[in-house]
Amino acid sequence: MDPVKNVLLVCTGNTCRSPMAEAILTRLAGKEGLKVSVRSAGLFAMDGAEVSENTRKVLGERGIRHSHRARSVNPELIEWADLILTMTLDHKRRLISMNPDSVGKVYTLKEYALTDGETRERIRRLEQMTAELEARRALGGGKEEDVRSLEESIRRERKALEQDGVPLEDLDIPDPFGGDVDTYRRCADRLEELLRRIVERWRREEGRRKAGN
Repeated sequence: MDPVKNVLLVCTGNTCRSPMAEAILTRLAGKEGLKVSVRSAGLFAMDGAEVSENTRKVLGERGIRHSHRARSVNPELIEWADLILTMTLDHKRRLISMNPDSVGKVYTLKEYALTDGETRERIRRLEQMTAELEARRALGGGKEEDVRSLEESIRRERKALEQDGVPLEDLDIPDPFGGDVDTYRRCADRLEELLRRIVERWRREEGRRKAGN
């Protein structure tokens, strides 16, 4: 596995979750001496908007000063990123729908943090089958038996993943927008917990790579 270098974090407006995650991941990776560049963006961002006041407050409580202005996801950012982590499954699906070539490097944050590489590949195949089924239905093409076969394959894969304890219906980080500062604190706590898992995994992988040289 090649080392991750450029990470893009994506949410809706790029004023709450993704800038918090960007700032926290930057600090955690820096403490471990990992050479990772981190950016964030929003699928429906108002370019130039400031982060929310509670985002700034919660980061300040963690000793993080993060200068940030909202920006929209664009093709250049997607091309720049080696890994794209979204806050929700809907964000992931929308991003892949808009940019099909990104399918191999887009995950929800929870998905990437809580599953191994083999399971992430299984989820990726499930997403591809689901996208193919939706396309067939929208276009009205293909043989009926092929559609039924694809539907059955999707059901089997979902059932197998659920039996393995993969939280397919719980891959979202709730949006704290409009909530009080405690809501933002809980969001930041969850983000830090997941991002710490990721950074620790990267550190172990980096150690194995160095040991192998």
